[in-house]
Amino acid sequence: MSTHRAREASEPGLLRGVGGIMRPELEDVAGEIIAAIRAAIPEYQGSFDGPYGRWMTEGVRQAIALFVDRLADPAAASAAPGHTRGTPARTARGSAVLDGHEVHRRIGRQELREGRSLDTLQHAYRIGVRVAWRRIMLLGRRSGFSSAVMSQLADRMLALMDELSSVALDGYREAKSEPADPVTTARRRLVRALTDGRPGSRGDFEELARLARWPLPDTVTAVALSPPVWPSSGEAPCEMLADLTGTNPFLLAPGAVTADEAARLQASLVCGPVGVGVPVEPFAAADSVRLARRVLALAGDGGASAESVVWAEDRLPELLLRHSGVVAAQLRRRLFEPLADLTERQRERTIETLRAWLEEQGNAHAVAERLGLHPQTIRYRMRRIEEAFGDRLRDARARFELEMALYSLTGDEGASVADGSAATRDGGVSTRDGGGSGAGSGFVGR
Repeated sequence: MSTHRAREASEPGLLRGVGGIMRPELEDVAGEIIAAIRAAIPEYQGSFDGPYGRWMTEGVRQAIALFVDRLADPAAASAAPGHTRGTPARTARGSAVLDGHEVHRRIGRQELREGRSLDTLQHAYRIGVRVAWRRIMLLGRRSGFSSAVMSQLADRMLALMDELSSVALDGYREAKSEPADPVTTARRRLVRALTDGRPGSRGDFEELARLARWPLPDTVTAVALSPPVWPSSGEAPCEMLADLTGTNPFLLAPGAVTADEAARLQASLVCGPVGVGVPVEPFAAADSVRLARRVLALAGDGGASAESVVWAEDRLPELLLRHSGVVAAQLRRRLFEPLADLTERQRERTIETLRAWLEEQGNAHAVAERLGLHPQTIRYRMRRIEEAFGDRLRDARARFELEMALYSLTGDEGASVADGSAATRDGGVSTRDGGGSGAGSGFVGR
C-alpha cells in the first residue's frame, strides 16, 4: 500500500479522535456565532429577540453537533438535503428534537416570512463558518493538529455549510412557491382583528369569519405557546385560529379547551408548556390571550416541566396579585420591613418558612416535612418570625395581607423584598414551591 493510500486509510480513525477533543470545545460556540451574526447583519436585529432567534440558535447548535458527529461517523445524519420530512422526536421532558436538515429547512421558510433575501441567509451561514473555524484553529494549535488534519477539518466544515445552506434555500424557495390561499389570509386577518384590542363592528367580524370559513362561536379560549413552535403536521388544528409567527405564538379555540385537547396541541405543535386562558366572547379574545400569556409566564418562572399545561382558571388569585403593579410592591415593602436587617439568605429562608407556615395552618410537623427540616428547627424559626411580626400573625386581616404579599412575589424577589429593590414583573411565581392559590391562614401557636 502506498504512503498516500495508507494515510487515507488512517484519516477516519484520526478524525474520530479529533471529534472527541473538539466536542466540549465547541459547546459554547453557538452563542458566539449568533452574536456575530447579529452584529454583522442589521436585518436580524429585531428578529433575534423573538422565537426566530431561538430557531437560529437551534440551527447553529444542530450544525455544530452534526459536524462533530460526522467526524466520529461520516455516515451520521447524512440524509440528503431533499430527505423525507418526519415528525420531530421528543425528549423525556417533551422538548422538540428536530433532524438537523429539518431545522435548517424551516429556517429557510421563516426567512421568507421575515421578508429577507437569500443573500442575507447566505451571509449568515458564511459568518457561522468563519467564527467556528477561528475556534477550531485555536484548538488545533493548542492540541497540535497536523496540517493534514486541519485540511480535512476545513473540507468537512465547508461541505457541511454548503449542505445545510442548500437545505435552507430549498425551504425558502418552497415557501415562496406556495400559492396564496384566500382562506388562510382571511384567517390571519380574523385572528389579528379579534386579538389586537381595537373596536370593531360585529358585522365586520362576521364577514371576516365567513371568508375564513370559521363561524364565530359564542366563546373562544386562547392557548399561549412556548416558542419556538414547530408544527409537526404543518398547521394548527383547522378548527382553531392561529398566530404562530409572532414573538408570543398563540391559538384561539372555539369554546372551552379540555385537558385532552391541550395535551394534543402541545404534542402536535412540539413546544414546551402551554398556557390556557379563560373562555370569553369572541370580541374579548384579547383578554383571554393576555391571561394565557401571563399564566404561561407563571409556569416558566416556577420551573414547570416541559409537559405542563397551565390554566388561568386555576391561577386567578396569583394573576391578580402579580399584575397589581405598584400596589403589590408597596404592600410588600410595608409588610416585610421587619426583615430589613437580615442577610439575603436569612430573608429568603424566613419568607419560605412563613409561607409554608401559613399554608399548613401552623402545623409544625407538616411544615417540617414540606421543607425537609426537623420540627424543632421550624419552631425555632417561627419564634424568630413571631419576634419580627408580633401580633400581626394572630390578626386575621394582617395574616391575609401577609399572604397576599407572599403570593405576589416573583421567583427572584424573595431575597430583596425587605429593601424594596425587587422590580415588579409580569408573570413569575416562587421557584421554591410553585405558589398555589389556596393558602390557609394558620395561627403560630398551634
